[in-house]
Amino acid sequence: MDGKVLQQFDMKGNPQHFQFPDFMCTTPDGSDMNTDPKMITQVDASLNIIQTFTSPLLKWPHGITAVRDDQILVCNQENHSIVLLQPSTNTMSTLLGKEDEIERSYSLTYCPYGKKLFVASSSAEIINVYQIA
Repeated sequence: MDGKVLQQFDMKGNPQHFQFPDFMCTTPDGSDMNTDPKMITQVDASLNIIQTFTSPLLKWPHGITAVRDDQILVCNQENHSIVLLQPSTNTMSTLLGKEDEIERSYSLTYCPYGKKLFVASSSAEIINVYQIA
């Protein structure tokens, strides 16, 4: 790394998309996902907005990680769930919820080698590990 900025996205020019971009992840197609209190925005490698995702399932998305091509997992902190987002079909579904001991999930990461999902909870101060098929 040489420390030089390659590109910059002016959030002031897009306040509806990037008020508080707390979390980002890179997917295999080279795009990033940025979270907002009720929206996820997909941008390409040049920081052009590709699409946005909103759903009643989303209530304060917090952590985000790419799992496979076209599969992104999001911590849905206020709804106590992990949401699976599939950008190609613009769909979201609940993958894990309270019945799976998800409570105010804050961050997550996926290990492709062991196919395990690590989910951190902000209220219980624990990390749960799940096997993902």
